[in-house]
Amino acid sequence: MKHRLSVILVVIVVLPLVILGWLGVRLARSEREMVGHRFHDLLLSRLDDIDADIAEVVAEREREVLSRPPVPTTTPDQLREIARRSGVVRQYFVLDPDGTLIYPSEAGPAGDGERSFLERTAEIWRKGEIPGAGKDETPVPPYAQRAKQPAKGKAGMQRAAPAQGWYVWYWGGGINFILWQRDAPGFVVGAELNPVRLMADIVGRLPDTNPFDPTLPDARVALLNAKGDVIYQWGGYEPGEGEPPQAKRALSAPLHTWSLEYYASSALAGGPYGRSVLFNLLSGLVLLGAAMIGLAVYYYRESAREMREAAQRVSFVNQVSHELKTPLTSIRMYAEMLDTELDDAEDKPRRYLSVIVAESQRLSRLIGNVLTFSRKQRSALKLHPAVGNLDEALSAIIDHFKRPLRAKGIEAAFLAGAGLDAHFDRDVLDQIVGNLLNNVEKYAVSADRATVTSHQEGDTVRITVADNGPGIPAIARDRVFEPFYRVSDRLTDGVAGTGIGLAIARDLARLHGGDLTLDATAEGACFRLVLRAPLHAPGR
Repeated sequence: MKHRLSVILVVIVVLPLVILGWLGVRLARSEREMVGHRFHDLLLSRLDDIDADIAEVVAEREREVLSRPPVPTTTPDQLREIARRSGVVRQYFVLDPDGTLIYPSEAGPAGDGERSFLERTAEIWRKGEIPGAGKDETPVPPYAQRAKQPAKGKAGMQRAAPAQGWYVWYWGGGINFILWQRDAPGFVVGAELNPVRLMADIVGRLPDTNPFDPTLPDARVALLNAKGDVIYQWGGYEPGEGEPPQAKRALSAPLHTWSLEYYASSALAGGPYGRSVLFNLLSGLVLLGAAMIGLAVYYYRESAREMREAAQRVSFVNQVSHELKTPLTSIRMYAEMLDTELDDAEDKPRRYLSVIVAESQRLSRLIGNVLTFSRKQRSALKLHPAVGNLDEALSAIIDHFKRPLRAKGIEAAFLAGAGLDAHFDRDVLDQIVGNLLNNVEKYAVSADRATVTSHQEGDTVRITVADNGPGIPAIARDRVFEPFYRVSDRLTDGVAGTGIGLAIARDLARLHGGDLTLDATAEGACFRLVLRAPLHAPGR
């Protein structure tokens, strides 16, 4: 019992702690993921701000170029002079309304810069990737992201080409930019920007590369080109080999092939928060576990103390019962002997003596039930079979109850049918049938007869004890064999009892290789007892 109680207490303590720990880990993980998402969104917003600064630089250069576009009537020498004076533009070009390159011209005289420009852009003019003025069905190129998309006509044909846009292409291992614009007569005027100057302007807008920059002591931002090479970076944090960035985003057009990456240390990425959550979780679990262990120890000690006291009470009851059994047996024996020696004329003393005999018998049955129940609790119930006649034993048991039953207005009848000698435990039979007849005496208040029948089939004996009293309610029929259960209605009002008689009777029947059941009847109660009683062969 103590071992089982210890296991139960351990389960009561460990199981809630395991469940709470699992829930706490899940909660901490969810909180960490939420903080991670918020931290990622914060980093993306910072990268958005950096992208906005870079886009502002590009927009400034765009306004600078478009604020003074050369007109188509300008001579080539004038265009060269304008480009030379501009640190932003490397080369101007002009397309006629049909999309033909008219400056610089491959047929006309050209300097080294113009020839280099024609070499870099030859594939562009061959494919017609910059939309020509006046061509209604010219497709919109993907680089024209700053231009408004024209409306579509029938069959998906465009009514007009974009008014201006960017064109980006790669040449010589680097990125190049063209900004073009269509003027009113339909000519396209464009400028190839100086990528070195544009890159210098962008870097000039970004923070300094000082590793001790107090604005980013635990982070680093890197600007990468289309190949993934770092162009520029700043911040005091040094990412490890193969460490992924916490956030990444592409720049706005026309630098959409470039990207920004944000690296952060574990301390900045929520490390202290995760450690604090884990520490708080573990601390809470330790405190809760200590409290539950303390409660478990307290309840264990209290339960153990109550079990010791209960064992002492049971031991005391057993000792008292044993002490009472011997004098009670003597009282019962001498009372029965005196009852046989009294004359029939002595009616009054005989009535008194019958009460003494009946009460001593009832007290003997009560003590016997208590001792039997105690032995069952200790798993010490044993059979002591001997050869005997079942009908004779049943008749003797019934004779003991005839007088107290008759005092209640109940006539006891016995229908014998087991006259062969067999091996059985007479004390067990006496206790089972005695408890059944005792119930008839106490509870069958309106009955006028009780019938006991016996039937023998080979090694099996069937005995029924029936009365025509009020019976047992259907709702209580399945519980009457439970220890200490008593039917709580008018049948038991004012009737004393412990509620263990039927439980003991059934346990003894099963110990004897049979069973005790309650049959459903229309009137009264009928208990059916089955015992295994091997027949006794003469000469054995």
